[in-house]
Amino acid sequence: MACADGFVRWMWPILAAYVADYPEQCLVACCMENRCPICKVHPTNRGANQPSDPRKRPETLTLLALKEKGSLSMPEMKNFKETYENTGLRPIYPPFWTALPFCDIFQSFTPDLLHQLHKGVFKDHLVKWCTNLAGAKEIDGRFRSMTEYIGLRHFKNGISSVSQWTGSEHKAMERVFVGLVSGAIQERAVVDFIFYSSLQSHTQKSLQALQDALDAFHEYKDVFIELEARVPAHFNIPKIHSMMHYVWLIRMFGSADGFNTESPERLHIDYAKNAYRASNKKDYTVQMTRWLDRQESIHRFTQYSKWFKGGNYAPSSFNLHPSEQLLVEDEGTLVATPVNHLKNSPLPPKPTLRLSYSLATRHPPTLRGIPACTITANHNAAWFLPAIQNFLDARNSRIKAMPFDGFDLFKRVRLMLPCIPEASPTDLVNIVRATPPVPACHRSPAEPPHLDFALIRTGESNVRTDGTALEGK
Repeated sequence: MACADGFVRWMWPILAAYVADYPEQCLVACCMENRCPICKVHPTNRGANQPSDPRKRPETLTLLALKEKGSLSMPEMKNFKETYENTGLRPIYPPFWTALPFCDIFQSFTPDLLHQLHKGVFKDHLVKWCTNLAGAKEIDGRFRSMTEYIGLRHFKNGISSVSQWTGSEHKAMERVFVGLVSGAIQERAVVDFIFYSSLQSHTQKSLQALQDALDAFHEYKDVFIELEARVPAHFNIPKIHSMMHYVWLIRMFGSADGFNTESPERLHIDYAKNAYRASNKKDYTVQMTRWLDRQESIHRFTQYSKWFKGGNYAPSSFNLHPSEQLLVEDEGTLVATPVNHLKNSPLPPKPTLRLSYSLATRHPPTLRGIPACTITANHNAAWFLPAIQNFLDARNSRIKAMPFDGFDLFKRVRLMLPCIPEASPTDLVNIVRATPPVPACHRSPAEPPHLDFALIRTGESNVRTDGTALEGK
């Protein structure tokens, strides 16, 4: 591998974490799919919140080897058969991890937020049970009547008619599910567990809250059986059992979001679906690999071109003689430049600045040239003109803002929050909307007005709020 100092060295990586969905975990662990790949819990006890003996590498390899040989006496065969069945193994020998050094495959499986929690426990089980209790029509009606709010998805057609869901849609449902079923069903332990397990960093307090949420679910889960929402009447479900290992796995590997299969799941589109569509649907394997190889070649050359044209090429004296010349782009033209010139005139570093807000590149056509009097009336912005005038006066401008002056408006502003270690960067964005009602035009439907309330610290004194709850800067 190429190291940071430019040298190429031999590397012998150690398999420490194995990211896979449940069927692949069982295949790698050489166990049947009605068993747990981490522990030896019996299939009928997976619904209990009780620890079980972990699987051990030496014992598993011994049993698999004996099963492969099959040369045992009758008493030995009887004991072997009982032990083999209790561990739930299947004859896969030798597994690929047999000769891997310092590798315990049963301690390498990581949490899978997408398949185990979002798609499994929440969508396939909890939503289904709650729908059985309240009725599909009632659940759909609550989703449709949900108040529209920025950052929350509005399921205007309900959820019962959707057959294929994505991970982002599962998470959008989880954000509002507790509030929607409130009054009809009291079940929030599973949703609490999902949100705690999705944190980007953990403390002893958050891990204890994660365990408490799991204990609360197991304490009250029988209500689904009593109300006949869970059929068959048991909780011997592999994905529910996997929740019991989350606290231990997070202590072992760190936060679960680093091993989520949602990121590589997106690659199915680039590396499988698009490649298959590019083939003639016959002998597609060879065509797909050839298509992917060409796509990667184009991508590498494109990245190289951007890197070279961006001026990031710095020739090394180890490779080039000072008298040699290079082709360097100068205002779109390739010019032969001596190496010494490049060394004596290094490119200045580009400053980086993180803006605290962002706006659209263009104003919407319906919000251009809006008179100040209209803004004051339709937006309820009574202090718009005084604020504009204060802005101009602070910059020594002689312009006088008048009610008939037109202004180009934006529909929204994206505010970037400070970095929070526990939250994803995609969650550190607040969107504030301020738009008047837009009438229907041709095929575009009418848009209702949106006005979001935001408290923003500007550092300026506002005498109009003195003595009120909003007093401050």
